Amino acid sequence: MMANNILILGIVILVGFAGSLVYRKTRIPESVFLMLIGIIFGPLLGIIPGQFFLDNASFLVSLALVIVLLDSGLGLNISKTMRNAPTAFLFTILVMASTTAIVTAITVIFFKWPLVNGMFLGIIASGTTTITITHLVERLSIGKNTKTLLILESIINDITLITAISILISFVVAGNGQPSVFRILFNELIISILLGAAFAFLWAFVFLKYVREGKLAYVFTIGLAFVIYDGVRYMGFNGAISVLVFSLFLGNYTPIISKLQEHSRLLAPLRSDISIVRGMSTEMTFLMRTLFFVFLGVIFNTSVMRPEIIIFVLAMIVAEVLSRYVASKALALYEPKFSNSVPVINTLVASGFTSTLVAFLSIEAGISIPNLTEIVLLLVIGTTLWSVVGAAILERKLVREKIKTY
Repeated sequence: MMANNILILGIVILVGFAGSLVYRKTRIPESVFLMLIGIIFGPLLGIIPGQFFLDNASFLVSLALVIVLLDSGLGLNISKTMRNAPTAFLFTILVMASTTAIVTAITVIFFKWPLVNGMFLGIIASGTTTITITHLVERLSIGKNTKTLLILESIINDITLITAISILISFVVAGNGQPSVFRILFNELIISILLGAAFAFLWAFVFLKYVREGKLAYVFTIGLAFVIYDGVRYMGFNGAISVLVFSLFLGNYTPIISKLQEHSRLLAPLRSDISIVRGMSTEMTFLMRTLFFVFLGVIFNTSVMRPEIIIFVLAMIVAEVLSRYVASKALALYEPKFSNSVPVINTLVASGFTSTLVAFLSIEAGISIPNLTEIVLLLVIGTTLWSVVGAAILERKLVREKIKTY
């Protein structure tokens, strides 16, 4: 018997809550638990129909993207990140570039897929998830700087993944008209960034003049973020980048205010407003993460699980590990103190929510990637297992051989 839409939503929310409890008790990543529950409730038992999600896929992806962009920007202190670990930002870019290059080469040469598919999947494979990575590094006997590098990478690549995929999609969509590279980059970056900054100042003006004591702060903020996303896209620019810049301004208003001493008293109310928005954003992101991972499990098609799909995903995982080896070796040349950290960096490759989310942006862009759902689900499970099992083996080696990491 199939559930109706409201019952489906209720089940998904409760499953997400159960997933968080399971994570606290067992430390099994929520993503794996939620996807397995989705598979059980969907294709195996038929309680939740996959068509419910497929009919609303485009809307769900856009909704989740805006919420994740808002949460990512609110949670990233740019000045602190760049001051404490600029190496992490450079390393994140290096991992993305090397992973994209290797996965693209494998996809095009060995599997004969289009170039854009390989680039799309390469960017997706380069991302790691903050939840799993943070948990694993805390259990490893590794140096503080290595922990900081890996955690910051997982935070930063939420932003770099979405930005890279957004720009790639813009090139694909604009391919028919053949506009210049300069024009695309100018529209995607310069104009979209300026629009995001303008809306951030509008947000501050409205809050200082009209909003009192943080009432309905998140409602106004998320509503404005939705308007920015679709409005900027309607104007022909990049809505995702504009929302990201908008949220980064909001997330960094507090350090900005503290530096504007002569205006700090006037701007002080923004601190509490942003704190309220940040708290609500965490709740909404949890809800969307739950919905999305269950969605992946429900639409998983067990009948198309052929050996070549499993081989393809294994090739992607090998490519990701290889690319991280290349990037970590380059990092060790730049900063020799990270030499002993190379095995740790290669081990912690777990993909998560942002990777799965940007994968489904291909649907809106009209990029056809065969068996995308199955590839993404297996990639998340495969990289998570590699990270969890690898971390356990690595910890014993670090302790037994008394290896010191930076």
